Amino acid sequence: MNHGKRMKIFYITATVMLSVILLFGISEVFSAYKSTENIVIETSVSADTTVILQTETTEKYTTTTKYTETVIEALSEPTTCSVYPERDDNAQRFSNDYKSGYALLMNADTKKVIAYRNANAQMYPASLTKIMSLIVAVENIENLSDTVTITEDMINPMIELDASRAGFLPDETPTLEDLLYGMVLMSGADATLAVAEYVAGSEMAFVQLMNEKAVELGLKSTHFTNAVGLHDNEHYSTATDMALILEYAIQNEICRKIISAYEYKVPPTEKNPEGLTFTSNFFSRMYGDEMPGVTIQGGKTGYTDEAGNCIESFAEIKGETYILVMCKCTDKWSAIYDTLSIYSVYGADGEKYVPSSRRH
Repeated sequence: MNHGKRMKIFYITATVMLSVILLFGISEVFSAYKSTENIVIETSVSADTTVILQTETTEKYTTTTKYTETVIEALSEPTTCSVYPERDDNAQRFSNDYKSGYALLMNADTKKVIAYRNANAQMYPASLTKIMSLIVAVENIENLSDTVTITEDMINPMIELDASRAGFLPDETPTLEDLLYGMVLMSGADATLAVAEYVAGSEMAFVQLMNEKAVELGLKSTHFTNAVGLHDNEHYSTATDMALILEYAIQNEICRKIISAYEYKVPPTEKNPEGLTFTSNFFSRMYGDEMPGVTIQGGKTGYTDEAGNCIESFAEIKGETYILVMCKCTDKWSAIYDTLSIYSVYGADGEKYVPSSRRH
């Protein structure tokens, strides 16, 4: 074979080998790119990569609804309440002896559900709403000695709606502390609206804070349309969510003190020369120590035609804190008697409450 033919074969062989090498290299680069792309897609579901997804300029990332929805879910995870109540291994449905449509008994220390009935079904919370109003107010007020001027707009609409009121009069200037006690003990709509306006400028702005707090707490089925608890089809919660709201409230020293109070006195003013005395609607119907081994430490009542009689409370049993929520009770006295009985039977392994006389 002459030299020219050998050189020609050499060049052909070299060309083929180089082509193979180039094709192999391109394939590897492409595979590496695909691998990297997959990693981005797999990790894009975490909140940490939100900026990457939102700033990526390729159509693939900006138009794919799947990834956007996942990121939104990650960003809306609760920041305060990381443990949602779960049923205890021995959790029971409430027997038919107890006359509430929706109910939950929870050990607040262990976050275990002890007994339940329709606990995760949507219902109307009536004035139990004001516990969330109390939380938002306390967390946004720097000085409880600040005063608020009561206006006719805070009173007259509530009179027309026959809502509960604390008894403040137009042009009166109670302190925020006075208002908070009036809001919870008397379930005062006038006090609630005054607090809402002070904190947020209007009731609607205040309600927005309430709904933001509901998201922060990780509540699963709660939405507010007003700060008072007036009926609205879009104003709803569940027994479980209301229990979590109360559980969060009693961790705050000021909230717990107000919810636990039997009575509060407002000093005399020009409008109310004899002052005002707020007696807890809750404790006006019970003492809290009727049942052996049970100390009921505080609570809140509520009522609308649609919600029925509602009641929630917290108690100490065997050194642990229990929370009970009941809504759509048949009447206000069965709500009280069932509260006493449930704490005793399901919490303290005791007997049901037998009323000897009614307190009015």
